[in-house]
Amino acid sequence: MSVVRARDLAVGYDGRAVATVAQLTIGSGDRVIVAGPNGSGKTTVLKTLARLLAPVAGTLEGVGAGPGGAIYVHPSPFLFEGSGLDNVLLGAHGARDDAMQALDALDAAPFARAHVRTMSNGQRQRIALARALAARPAVLLLDEADSGLDGDGQAAWRQVVATRRDIAIVVAAHRTNGEVPGARCYVLSAGAVPVLVPVPGALSPEP
Repeated sequence: MSVVRARDLAVGYDGRAVATVAQLTIGSGDRVIVAGPNGSGKTTVLKTLARLLAPVAGTLEGVGAGPGGAIYVHPSPFLFEGSGLDNVLLGAHGARDDAMQALDALDAAPFARAHVRTMSNGQRQRIALARALAARPAVLLLDEADSGLDGDGQAAWRQVVATRRDIAIVVAAHRTNGEVPGARCYVLSAGAVPVLVPVPGALSPEP
């Protein structure tokens, strides 16, 4: 079952396209990398797929934004005032069991009671990812949101990627190789208006 379908999609701001997506279908449980250099439009593509930006042109179908749908995670995690648990409970709509399961999945339970202002950036990222998981998304769009995780955080996140086949995961990255085994990869090509094009084959982590 597809959760996102895009065709002849132009993404951008104020009616001006900064990138185009000829065709993209993301199915339930898929792993997808969107690669490209700074300024190529990766963030704009992800935010549009997450329904945070309206398309400039073309067709975008599938799940809507929010719990049970598309969740976008920013590279600099925005957390609300309070503890880590308080933030994850927001994603879980107050369901404590769901919040604790998400914290455990990211190995973040040890600092669930810590105030967000006392956390390191890596801990904040784990809380942001746990909050996103607690919302039970159909598709999770990560704008390099796992890049600042420490070794334990990266290990926990790789386990989530490997086991949570109920969630499609789309990761923006600078390179086509990364910690997303079996992912389909798309690259934003060079040009005045970059085009998202597929890279043949599936990818595995570097040894």
